[in-house]
Amino acid sequence: MDKYWKKYDKLVKKWVFWPPFILLTFAVVMSLVQPSLFELAMSSINTFILDHFSLAFSYTSFFMVLTCIAVLISPLGKYRIGGADARPRFSRLSWFSIVLCTTVAVGILFWGSAEPLFHFLSPPAFAHIPESSPESSVFAMSAIFLHWGFTPYAIYSIPALAVALAIYNRNQAFSLSSPISPLLGKHAPRYANLIDMICLFALVSGMSASLGAGILSITGGLGSMWPALNSPLLIPLVTTGIITAFILSASSGIDHGIKNLSRINFFFFILFSLAIALLGPGKQIIMLSLQGFQELIGSYIPLSLQLGEIRNSEWTQSWSVFNWANWMAWAPITALFLGKIAYGRTVREFLLFNWFLPACFCLAWMGIFGGSTLYFASEGPVNFRELLKTMGPESIIYEVISLIGHAELLQPAFIIAMFISYVTAADSGTEAMASLSMKKFDLQQLDSDNRLKVTWGLLVGILAWVMITFAGIDGVKMLSNLGGLPALFLLATIMISLWKIMWQPSKYL
Repeated sequence: MDKYWKKYDKLVKKWVFWPPFILLTFAVVMSLVQPSLFELAMSSINTFILDHFSLAFSYTSFFMVLTCIAVLISPLGKYRIGGADARPRFSRLSWFSIVLCTTVAVGILFWGSAEPLFHFLSPPAFAHIPESSPESSVFAMSAIFLHWGFTPYAIYSIPALAVALAIYNRNQAFSLSSPISPLLGKHAPRYANLIDMICLFALVSGMSASLGAGILSITGGLGSMWPALNSPLLIPLVTTGIITAFILSASSGIDHGIKNLSRINFFFFILFSLAIALLGPGKQIIMLSLQGFQELIGSYIPLSLQLGEIRNSEWTQSWSVFNWANWMAWAPITALFLGKIAYGRTVREFLLFNWFLPACFCLAWMGIFGGSTLYFASEGPVNFRELLKTMGPESIIYEVISLIGHAELLQPAFIIAMFISYVTAADSGTEAMASLSMKKFDLQQLDSDNRLKVTWGLLVGILAWVMITFAGIDGVKMLSNLGGLPALFLLATIMISLWKIMWQPSKYL
């Protein structure tokens, strides 16, 4: 055993791997030994984050969208990642599949029906509209377009682009300190371990939050189809199945497991969304989507910048800030992965495939699933309110599917899609975490050590299980905010660094 740990210790960067690993392990142990104390501590931290950093999350997210637009139209857009002679490692279809499935995780499946229902039944006070009304339907659609469109993908794209340019065009180390070297200069390596350590902590929290949502949705679906399965063992069994699958997939490498599973997942998304669009209330989906998008255009700046009554409202903190924090928690480590596979693409092409097209896909998906949910909810708001109260948000999509029809086919298909989605997204997360933890990582080889993938995968799964067991969907939100806070400061710094590169690309590239 002693020899094993010595080999393990030689493999990892001690000040990157051990601090977040020990801290998160301690949190898991405390949650099991003193669950009430753990929940109180997490709730207090969550309240502090929302009270003091709500505006910072919103403003940073908004300016990242502006940065995407600025880079897209700037001279930096024509630069090729890796140099003029660099050639891509993946086809455009494989690349887009990996990018999309890495970033959406289970979010669009879990929240596609659940989130708009919350806004429909309980619109915020600042909107001054009655609940369960046509007006609240339009507001609900505009809200999910805001939370699942161009803003979240800007949160991913900016750090990913900065990482790609740093490691391939400026020959910087594979570290999250490299994208901010234009600001730190020669002092950047000094802060490398600290930054990487903090971001590892953030991603474990973000991945655990996403996994928690996936576990709730899968167990809700299994319990809906087969009530006999409802037991205390169902959640740990589903958790174990997901963890095992994504560790095995990640261990098979990017060129095999991750790429192939992403393509399967992408086509599954397309087929499933088309099935719901064709079988569901198609006309109403289109009308509501158009109305929601029109509403979003008018309310985008006030909602994004928390103007007027929106500022620090309960709705803003529970939804907008929660979403921005969740995306930010994933963003730094995911950026390492997305940057790593961007070799050979121009900056403009990178933003097209990492920002614009994924955002368009998510808007279409949310229009289909959100529109279907809002249509059926407007027909029977009392039933949906009771369902949300008694069965939880994970039950909503299954109710919508049963109302559409062909539930015996669509519900199992949705559960499979949920399972594959998280496995695909977690693949890249564990791959990036393992890469960042290693002392020696070869960009040419791409794949990292399997032992580290297993280690991080197990910790993510255990933390997710603990939070949903003791706090349910509130636990998912608390994990998102906890992971998003440290990432917030790094992303703001990366964004400023990218502006420096954009103004003088020839100097930095």
